[in-house]
Amino acid sequence: MEFKDRLKELRKERRFTQVKLGEMLNYGYTAIANYESGRNQPSIPDLKKIASIFNVSMDYLLGVNDIRHPYVIDDNSAEFNEFRRRYALLSEESREMLLDYMDYLAIREPRSKAPLSYGEQELKPITLKVAQKPEEYHK
Repeated sequence: MEFKDRLKELRKERRFTQVKLGEMLNYGYTAIANYESGRNQPSIPDLKKIASIFNVSMDYLLGVNDIRHPYVIDDNSAEFNEFRRRYALLSEESREMLLDYMDYLAIREPRSKAPLSYGEQELKPITLKVAQKPEEYHK
C-alpha cells in the first residue's frame, strides 16, 4: 500500500475530514487532497506529525510494512485476552464507539498517567452522547 492510500485509510478510520486533518497540520484541505491523490508528498516533519496524529509508525504510514505499532509490547495476560475476545465480537460501529470512549477515559486520567495528544494538538474532553438523554443528542 502506498502513502496516499494509507493516509486516506487512516483519515477515514479516525473519521477526520480532509479539512480537519489539514487544520491539525496547519494547512488547507487541498494539501490533504493532493497527498491522497498522489500529486504531492509531505515533508519529513509533516510525515512525523501525520504519524503522530494517527499513532502509527513512519514505516506503516509510508507503506514499508503493515506493522502499525512496532514497539508495543505484546500483552498476553488473561485479562487482555478477554478484552480481545470481547472486542472481536463487536461490529465496526461499536468498535469505533469503544475507541471514542477509551479516548474519553484516557483524557479523564490524571496527566501523569495518560497524556493523550495527536501531534502537537492535545485532545480536549468530549461529551459522550451515550451519557445524554436521547432528546438532547437528537437536536
